[in-house]
Amino acid sequence: MAIDKSKITEFKAFARYIHVSPRKLRLVADLVRQTPVDTALEQLRFSSKNAALPLTKAINSAVANAVHNFNMNKENLFVKSITIDQGPVFKRYAPRAQGRAFVERKRTSHINVILESRDIKHKTKRSIFSLRPRIVETQAQHPVNEPKTGEVQARPQAPKQAPKPRERIKQNLVTLKRRLFNRKSG
Repeated sequence: MAIDKSKITEFKAFARYIHVSPRKLRLVADLVRQTPVDTALEQLRFSSKNAALPLTKAINSAVANAVHNFNMNKENLFVKSITIDQGPVFKRYAPRAQGRAFVERKRTSHINVILESRDIKHKTKRSIFSLRPRIVETQAQHPVNEPKTGEVQARPQAPKQAPKPRERIKQNLVTLKRRLFNRKSG
C-alpha cells in the first residue's frame, strides 16, 4: 500500500534522552509554540537559555524531514505542537556533611516536534522582538487643526475596546518573556 506524499501536512521529529530538565525545556518551548518555523528559530537563536539548543536541533530535524522526504517549502512550515515529556531520572550521590550521602537527580527529557504546512498569504519582515506597532497613518490623512494662541485643545478620547485575540496572544508572549528573562521568576 503506497502512501500519497502530497496529502501529508504534518511532519514530526523526536529528540530522546536530552540531558536538560523538562521544566527548563518547557519554559523555552512555550515561546515558539504556534509560530512559523523561521520566527521560532530566530527566537531560539537569541534566547539566553541553554535549553534553546536541543529545541533548535529538534525543529531543524523536523524541517529537514519535511524538505527532504516530502519536498515541502520551509517558508510554509509552522510549529503545530511541541511537547516535552519526562525521560528517565539518573540518580547520583554527592557527599554531604558528617559522612552523609545526598541524592542528586539528573533529569532527562524527550522532545516531540510536529510541524504543519500552511499557505502563507503575506510574510512579515518584522522581528517578533519588536513590540511597537507599525505606524501606517500619515499626516496628510489626518490634518491637524492648529489651535489659536492661548487656547488649549482637548484630545478626543477613543472608547476602550476589548483586546483582539491576536493582541491578547502578543500580550501573553510579552509577559512570558518578562517571566522568562527575569532573574527572580515565579
